[in-house]
Amino acid sequence: MGQIIVVTSLKGGVGKTVFSASLAYAMARLGKRVLAVDMDLGTGGLDIALGREDSVLPTFLDLLNDPASRKDAFVSGDDGVYFLSAPVFFNEMALENVEQRDFDALIAYVKDRFDAVIFDMPAGGGAAFRFLEDCPLVDQTLLVTTSAPTAIRAAERCAMRLKSPEKAKLLLNSFHVSRPGDNPFRVVEVIMRTSVPILGVIPFDEGAERSLAKGVPLAANKKSLVGNAAANVALRLMGETVPLFSGVMPKRKRIRFY
Repeated sequence: MGQIIVVTSLKGGVGKTVFSASLAYAMARLGKRVLAVDMDLGTGGLDIALGREDSVLPTFLDLLNDPASRKDAFVSGDDGVYFLSAPVFFNEMALENVEQRDFDALIAYVKDRFDAVIFDMPAGGGAAFRFLEDCPLVDQTLLVTTSAPTAIRAAERCAMRLKSPEKAKLLLNSFHVSRPGDNPFRVVEVIMRTSVPILGVIPFDEGAERSLAKGVPLAANKKSLVGNAAANVALRLMGETVPLFSGVMPKRKRIRFY
């Protein structure tokens, strides 16, 4: 059975979607069968980050409402990542009659068929977050933050509200590894303020917006350190021990960030 990974934050603009795309790409590169699910219902954005903007694909809600459609729903892209898009039109009333057992059954279905299923949630979690919180099959909840004070507070508050805080891991995004003085807080300070174990540090990349516009995950750019950092996170999720800044910066410089 695979892992169910929920990527979330109370705050927007911290890079959840770009990270979700990079993580999915990195795990696929490691030979894993990966499903990325856009849970920003009614808005979406993961399709852009994965370069699937022009694809007509089923949504998670389609599979939830029509179990018979599941067997033909999954198509891999050129990057090896399978994808479920967000519905263009969404009304929260659509979830009013959804039973937790039906939601859990769909989670069990994809968990059996993929090595990793990554749910990219909107800021604040969105309308479907309550189902994922109550689902016992969820393995990891990744709280994405930057080193900005407002983002750190949002990660702290998000961790406090989780029903299963023991599943939470911190993902420190857009961290300046070449200019340490540009980070408001060091890694240890971020961990202490959020009280959440850290899973990975993703370096700041000036090409993030260009990469998003092209529909190419940052992890696919061989010149970007984001690829190494995303691969580190993927390996840790698979149970391997990888130093926090491995492949991201030389060992002699790492002490400055702790």
